[in-house]
Amino acid sequence: MLFKNAVVLNEDFKFKKLDIRTSGDIITEIGENLFSENDFVIDAADKIIVPGLVDIHTHGCIGYDSSQVKSLETTDKMSKFYASCGTTTYFPTIESNSKENTISAVENLSYAIKKGVSGANIGGIHMEGPYFSRKYKGAQNESCLRLPDVDEFRRLFEKSDKNIKLISLAPELEGAFDFIKTVSQMCSVAIGHTDADYTEAKNAIDCGASVLTHSFNGMRPLHHRSPNAIGAALESDIFCEFICDGFHISKTVVKLMYNLITDNRMVLISDSLRAAGMNDGVYELAGLPVIVKDGKAYLEDGTIAGSTITLYECVKNLIRWGISPESAFKMASYNPSKAVKTDALFGSISVGKRADILLLNNDYSIKDVYIRGKMFEK
Repeated sequence: MLFKNAVVLNEDFKFKKLDIRTSGDIITEIGENLFSENDFVIDAADKIIVPGLVDIHTHGCIGYDSSQVKSLETTDKMSKFYASCGTTTYFPTIESNSKENTISAVENLSYAIKKGVSGANIGGIHMEGPYFSRKYKGAQNESCLRLPDVDEFRRLFEKSDKNIKLISLAPELEGAFDFIKTVSQMCSVAIGHTDADYTEAKNAIDCGASVLTHSFNGMRPLHHRSPNAIGAALESDIFCEFICDGFHISKTVVKLMYNLITDNRMVLISDSLRAAGMNDGVYELAGLPVIVKDGKAYLEDGTIAGSTITLYECVKNLIRWGISPESAFKMASYNPSKAVKTDALFGSISVGKRADILLLNNDYSIKDVYIRGKMFEK
């Protein structure tokens, strides 16, 4: 397949007039005026090509939660929803749950990865918990929270066929530093739902933590005399997740953070719940009722839960807020993939990487989605 005459967001995340050749599911050549011999040619004149989006933090959509899905058919439906919204790879996120339910979720998701789905690729599994602070548990089920347990994680990692790519935990908990040292050799480790002070967060980063889970949400606030986990993350080189729905974080703070850490370390996430793609109503998250009103999700006590937004909507919000399209797409494709160490496989328009491509109109609306070199049929 040969895409010709498009304005392409290249591997340096600069827009340039380029052609792209794919073979099977891989990008094989990128250049100007590539010669077409036996290719199926797609004339992309007046169109924009960007890498498919990568969502490393999403619990669910269209009424389903990845932690509870039992059938491959249901996971396939979810993958199609993600693909229809421009996300070509997603990391189903397991919230804090019982040991039995966590094992079941890991096994079911691992099976789906092995069998494959017909929509967005499943890039791996994200465990958001269960090793979290009770004080900043957010919408995590408190009855499921426990101390970091390396042996438990090893068992889960093996049951996942080593597909767990990210785990979030609170570093102030007993045993957390040793856990981070060990587990960061197996997957990426994030700081989240935490009451950690600056020193505890800094030690966690020194031990190998490399991501901050949904920055500002579910953690002790930044204070000018107590910088806490946010301050430790800002002065380090770790990736910082952001839910850019305009509700979880003020757009002013998002823009301030962009100016501070640039598009090299910001990672856009949806943190979407099963209510994504659905109407307002009452839903469920790990046994907790979630009320969605005007597209905003809350627990019964008013605690903000996850979001109902898609990752592509986050990108469009950033562009609307004045952040460059180049940066917005980078923070939703390459950066998340790099944060979970899968950037050698996907996340940018690069020779040798998977042919996950979005063909856009000039207003950045999605025209076509290509996953592994094939057009996704909505």
